Amino acid sequence: MPDGVCSGFDHHGTNLGEHNIWDVYHEMRLKCPVAHSDRYDGFWVLTRYDDVLAAIRNHETFSSAQGVRIPEGGRALPIDFDPPEHSAYRELFTAAFAPQQIKALLPFVRELVKELVGDLARDGGGDFVTAVAEPLPLRILTPLVGFSDETVSQLRRLTQVAMSADADTPLNDARRDIRELMAREIEEHRARPRPDHITTLLDSEVLGRPVTDDELVAALTSFAIAGHESTVSALASTAYILSSQPDVQDQVRQDPTCIPRFVEEVLRVRTPFHFFARTTTRLAQVGDVEIPAGERVLLSYAAANRDDDKFPGADEVDISRGARGHLAFGYGLHHCVGAPVARTELRVVVEELCALPPLRLDGEPEFTGIQRGSSLGYRRLPVRFAR
Repeated sequence: MPDGVCSGFDHHGTNLGEHNIWDVYHEMRLKCPVAHSDRYDGFWVLTRYDDVLAAIRNHETFSSAQGVRIPEGGRALPIDFDPPEHSAYRELFTAAFAPQQIKALLPFVRELVKELVGDLARDGGGDFVTAVAEPLPLRILTPLVGFSDETVSQLRRLTQVAMSADADTPLNDARRDIRELMAREIEEHRARPRPDHITTLLDSEVLGRPVTDDELVAALTSFAIAGHESTVSALASTAYILSSQPDVQDQVRQDPTCIPRFVEEVLRVRTPFHFFARTTTRLAQVGDVEIPAGERVLLSYAAANRDDDKFPGADEVDISRGARGHLAFGYGLHHCVGAPVARTELRVVVEELCALPPLRLDGEPEFTGIQRGSSLGYRRLPVRFAR
């Protein structure tokens, strides 16, 4: 087993970030595609597309029930469960993302995008993160789920606090303030019911019994964090690629029909959530490596999405490739339930940006590094509109 990048791999390491993470993945796929790290009492890392996809599809062997983070530290709904619990908890989310709901939400999304992008354009540019990428998915949570404006105004700051917690902080401790905010939303909806998804959840059942308050808090916490965190990163990545690669932007502008394919390439080449873990329930054969039962396995979705064996020239944005096979939203029973809303937001933002003068970088972007051992995002993305 090669040393260094493989045996010492630490997804919480402060040395990992935009400056080197993609090279690290490339080296691991070449040297140790089934690597074993000695960090956090030892765990395995899969970086090849076929291996990661096979593990996602095989929940009987690669279980989520012990948590999808390394080190362990808490459980979120529905991601930290296997069927049948996973299927039951997922039902708490699906109604909010039903096709008819997304169709009804589209006019609101369009108007909000016009407002946010229009304000940025009238200023000649600015920080795309604070102007568009952060407020767009957050403000959509109100009509989508039923969060109050007051709750939404606090979510980004509290999520950033939770995401910056160190590796040893249990999940519920890192999210304590958000959980308290969700508990207040539940109390408010019980006192003053309204026709939204939160009110619907109050009378929901899981596994043949009424949903508990703890489960309601956990479900709303997942809505609050997953409902915006990855989309903030994806929106910023969209603007980053458009503004830093004028040839790609020109291609999108000249042929608007390719916008959906462009969105998929953004998600593939700049996957927001890089890692999710599993625990083996029995001996697993991955390539020529045997992973014993009871082992922790880190699946690198971001590395898999840049596997040249699956996506030739994987580091490049190639709108013609049609990257629907990417794993940015997971796969199968763990496919992100909110993916249709995120895709809608991304598509509408690109449409609106392409109706304005060309977008250009206006300074160096600032990246977050790998947060909470899982996601890579943006702190700042300065852009301007060419005149």
